[in-house]
Amino acid sequence: MTNWLQNIPSPEAFVLNKVLFELHHKPDDLESYLIDKDAYLAGFALTDRTHAAIRDNDVAALYLAGANPYLLRAHCIGMKIPEHVSVGALKALVKAN
Repeated sequence: MTNWLQNIPSPEAFVLNKVLFELHHKPDDLESYLIDKDAYLAGFALTDRTHAAIRDNDVAALYLAGANPYLLRAHCIGMKIPEHVSVGALKALVKAN
């Protein structure tokens, strides 16, 4: 399976999806992330690009890095990213390709 740019799941995508899942399913993880995003993310073997995408809640970059669409949507809801922002980021990817 691909997201049109890479085979999924790649090792990078696996770790990314693990982070997105744990942020919203493990007690205290979201609080730790909100207190110090870089410190929280340091506990995972992330590439610099993926680390930045998660830290910055860059929806398009998360998708391109291989985020599972369901986990990405749940992350957007959990982080209170407005729907027009998250959907707009994905629509911009379609227009660019």
